Amino acid sequence: MFLVLGCLSSQPQVLHGKVVRVVDGDTLYVKLDSGEVVKVRLVGIDAPELEPELMRPGEYRGVHNITCLVKYAHIAKEFLANVTLGREVTLEFDSKQGRKDKYGRLLAYIYVNGTDVNELILEKGLARVFYEKRFDKMGEYLRIEEEARKKKLGLWSCN
Repeated sequence: MFLVLGCLSSQPQVLHGKVVRVVDGDTLYVKLDSGEVVKVRLVGIDAPELEPELMRPGEYRGVHNITCLVKYAHIAKEFLANVTLGREVTLEFDSKQGRKDKYGRLLAYIYVNGTDVNELILEKGLARVFYEKRFDKMGEYLRIEEEARKKKLGLWSCN
């Protein structure tokens, strides 16, 4: 019985690799130590879209200025690139989310030198908490988002 249970949990909860491309403020490509390149969606956060036509009014609580949101989409992408591109990262999977989203992207927390990059993006006001599904750090991330909103940081300055 112990062997069977061991086999069920054979997928690693943590992967290591190097960021090779940043798509936007919450999506990037990582070349894993195995050599495989994977598309990764940062779990628990949602940065604005780079194209205005992909934005939905009211999507970001209290923010309706799409032009301003798109400006912060580009800032979020640049920030993510500055923090991760070309750097060694750790991908950590959430126990409440699946390993992949409906588009086949890995869903993960990204760490650079032990720092939670998803959290950093929220602290700077460059994303909102994405809570279509519950996730392990939801309470913590909601608190961080609320602080950024109160301080009118990043996209929260758009209202």
